[in-house]
Amino acid sequence: MIFENFTVLVAVLAIAYACISRYLQNRFIDRSQMEGIQAESKRLSDEMKKAQERKDEARVKELMDEQMAVLSKMNGVMMNQFKPMIIILGIFFILMWGVGVIDPSTKDDIYINMTENGHGIYTATYNLSGNPNTGKWVFTGESMQEGAVIGSNETWFAYDAQVNDTYLDPAKGDPIIVSTDKEAYGPGDTVTLYAQPSNQTTPDRVVAVLNNGTSFYVDLPITIPLLNVQRIEQPYWWFVLVSFISSIVLMAGMSLMKKKPADGTAGGKWAGGETGEKRVIGEKV
Repeated sequence: MIFENFTVLVAVLAIAYACISRYLQNRFIDRSQMEGIQAESKRLSDEMKKAQERKDEARVKELMDEQMAVLSKMNGVMMNQFKPMIIILGIFFILMWGVGVIDPSTKDDIYINMTENGHGIYTATYNLSGNPNTGKWVFTGESMQEGAVIGSNETWFAYDAQVNDTYLDPAKGDPIIVSTDKEAYGPGDTVTLYAQPSNQTTPDRVVAVLNNGTSFYVDLPITIPLLNVQRIEQPYWWFVLVSFISSIVLMAGMSLMKKKPADGTAGGKWAGGETGEKRVIGEKV
């Protein structure tokens, strides 16, 4: 139930983000102004071509000055339109951070400080006795300096079950190689974990993070074309997908509203009949 509620919460946040983004764009970004500048630029370019064909150097110079003024105006408009995008991106990253903080799949992760064996390879062990979470486990090796993660990588192993899902997040930061002594384990087995950071940096410590079978995922009703994806593996990808779909729906809805006649009738015809005649309420026929 916790994961279901979290999935719904992330979807609600994504829809809210899409609505806020659309509102800010419509409120602070004047597309008609940019379209007007583009039309003016095209007009000047067409006149420039004709003036060059006539070899009217004076007119060409005038048009070049006008184009420079239009270009300067366009740059100013673009800068003004970029400001709300900074706010939108800021909201996005804040929500992404919040989603990661409240992700319930990370609450039961197991953290183990790894020991360096003298050859640049760090090791740790974990006994699986009594753990009820069977299936896919993910081992993440994190190399750290001054409390900050400078490199991480993932691998997986199977615990007392067959595993079909082999998805892993890509490596981040400084290169680090991670592995286990086996690919599959049974009840009571002990997992040996290995991590080898890059020779370019010397970490203060290396930490093994075990995701013991609880992970976030959403199975979609259909496979996403081109990407060939039907399962969303991380909450931030679920957030991105829902916000993307919500944005498309909002754009389509707003486009339909703009096309709708002011009197609310379909097809631009008056309610009085097919001829398009407007009748005043209370008028005698």
